[in-house]
Amino acid sequence: MGFRSLSVLGVGLLGSMLVPLAPAAAESEPEVQEKPEQPAEVTTGMLADSVTQYSPVVTQFSAEGSVDSLGAEESEEEDVIILETDILFSAMEWELPDAAGPRIAELIEEVPEGAAVDVHGHTDSNPVPDDYDFDNQVLSENRAEAVADVLAEERADLDLNVEGFGESDPAVEEDEDDPSTFAANRRVEIRYD
Repeated sequence: MGFRSLSVLGVGLLGSMLVPLAPAAAESEPEVQEKPEQPAEVTTGMLADSVTQYSPVVTQFSAEGSVDSLGAEESEEEDVIILETDILFSAMEWELPDAAGPRIAELIEEVPEGAAVDVHGHTDSNPVPDDYDFDNQVLSENRAEAVADVLAEERADLDLNVEGFGESDPAVEEDEDDPSTFAANRRVEIRYD
């Protein structure tokens, strides 16, 4: 064996002795990762590459004109305040958000003291999904009751009559091609003389 053979043999023996020690060393000392090297200076080009431009059509949204607001409607027979339930309630729910109370209170300021007020709940003709244990009739009754609770709290002088009609008394004829017709029928009406 020459010198070269002994050194290869020595390296081989040394390597075989270290292999059994490697797992023990890995268990006792956590592996330290070095931080990636940061650039010395951030350039304008680097910043430009990190920004993604989006079309303004996608990123800018204005609610103006996209949702009808709460409002009042007058007729010769009686005054009607129509509350669109898409604005007031989440789908398949009848709990009013806290902000609804003050707005409804504003809308009923013109109702005469001691007036008889009918609170009518309505839905569209779409059936309630099977996941729920109620139907449109119950949904309309509970939404009318939620609005009546606000009225009673804000105006204890009013004589309230609460009724739900489900989908039986639509405001407009529904058109499958026009979702706004369904939305118009989902409402709570506050009627008074």
